[in-house]
Amino acid sequence: MSTVDYISNSRGIEVVQAFGFFQPTQVFVEEGAAGRLADLCKLYGSKPLVVYSADLEAFANPVIADLEVAGLSPVRFAQKDPEPTCDFIDAATAELKAEAPDCVVGIGGGSAVDLAKAFAISLTQEAGIWMYANLSNRPPLPLKAPVLPVIAVPTTSGTGSEVTPYAVLTKTDTKQKGTVQEPAIFPKVALVDPVFTAGMPPALTASTGMDAFAHALEATINVSKVAPMAELFGIQAMKLILEWLPVAYEDGKNLEARQQMAFAASLAGMAISHRGTTTAHAIAEPLGALTHIPHGLGVAISTVPVLRHSLPAASASLARLWRDVMGGEALATEEAEAMAFVDALEALMTRVGLNKTVRDILGDEKCEGLRDLLVQNILEFKFRPLKQHPVEFDKAALETITADIIG
Repeated sequence: MSTVDYISNSRGIEVVQAFGFFQPTQVFVEEGAAGRLADLCKLYGSKPLVVYSADLEAFANPVIADLEVAGLSPVRFAQKDPEPTCDFIDAATAELKAEAPDCVVGIGGGSAVDLAKAFAISLTQEAGIWMYANLSNRPPLPLKAPVLPVIAVPTTSGTGSEVTPYAVLTKTDTKQKGTVQEPAIFPKVALVDPVFTAGMPPALTASTGMDAFAHALEATINVSKVAPMAELFGIQAMKLILEWLPVAYEDGKNLEARQQMAFAASLAGMAISHRGTTTAHAIAEPLGALTHIPHGLGVAISTVPVLRHSLPAASASLARLWRDVMGGEALATEEAEAMAFVDALEALMTRVGLNKTVRDILGDEKCEGLRDLLVQNILEFKFRPLKQHPVEFDKAALETITADIIG
């Protein structure tokens, strides 16, 4: 099921099936949005914990200076590791509790914002952060106290973490990634400032942009539940990315392109907040845990192989996207339209330098034995999102798909 199911009521009128919608994040998409931060922090106290990517010191310093000028006492936390582990988060939490922050600000890409969300939980709960991850093979611990409020200032246009209840965690000993899925960590406010994304290099622009596209795509075709808002947000996000990602890739200083991509990423984040991801993400997360390929890049290189192996069983879902997203003309069959959608997506990937394999990225040596381990981890840790795809792949199918992804 990739479209909203309809039922007829007693009067014979078609109505949408019952669904829920919850989006508590206030979003500002504007140049200069970060200037609102001080007043927002004051709503929660005087001591914000400011989590930022260490390579974004030039962005973070003036923001923190503005907080200090406004009379606040910000606590700095520079994220040096692009994938902070659960052990690292637990150790840092023990030190940060002495600072007693009253809210958490995340400045950076999805990893920095996710870290801010993790601290919002870990600074107020008793157990280690991994116990709050919602895994396919076990539920999370319930929260026993209110979490700290989170304010997100994204510097990439990819994860949409600024508007989601998710935080991705890395567990070193099992080479595993898991996700906190907790409505309490929806950021209170997202300050989506295109100026903050203008410094992204082309490769990062491409991979984060395609991560956003995959969020929108997977939320739209996800079969797990009726969620018409996810489809509305997802389709619009895909349209924007198709139009503006090549512009942002080729001219990073184009603020209109940056703002449109930032908006698209937030829309895609709202989409996955209401219907979640499917097989490409089920592959990309363990791929990242095993190889340290950045998440957005892993998702990007997984998407087209997954879609090609979804045909012809998922033709109806993808044919709809050929018409609604690509604006394509009607073709002879749904399968032809579905194939045209996948071909158009692959052309976009090629245009932004992402039509590649794991072997192209890592080389031959690091790919030895990777397929079998990857498939094992997918089946063990990510069987729930596999069931949300229009086609539920078995082990043999996953071996074929991952072989294509690895190359």
